[in-house]
Amino acid sequence: MKEVRWKWMEHHGKRIMYVDYRGMKPKEIMPLMKETNDAVAASRGKVLILGHVKGAVVTREVMDYLKRSASMVLRHRADKIAVVGATGLMAVFFDSFVVALERDNARKFATEEDALKWLSE
Repeated sequence: MKEVRWKWMEHHGKRIMYVDYRGMKPKEIMPLMKETNDAVAASRGKVLILGHVKGAVVTREVMDYLKRSASMVLRHRADKIAVVGATGLMAVFFDSFVVALERDNARKFATEEDALKWLSE
């Protein structure tokens, strides 16, 4: 049975897409990103997204796909994007992703609690 790595959740009356990339490898990340991008594209209105990336392995291929999805889907459909666990090289990749978004609606957080607080403001 396929492990479910994303879900819609409620926090302080806000609907948030929670995506769990923790410990994933690139071959696992790519299909999950496609699945969640499709869900964002199909949703009504703007979407709040929380991604947990601690221990995920990101390659140039993953980053290229993420940048493409930023320009095609996320720039237009994501209201706010919060990422937890982006440290070291992952933090550099995240900063590159924010540049691709061409908006100031994505931030890094140390904890899910802080990320959820910002998303629900």
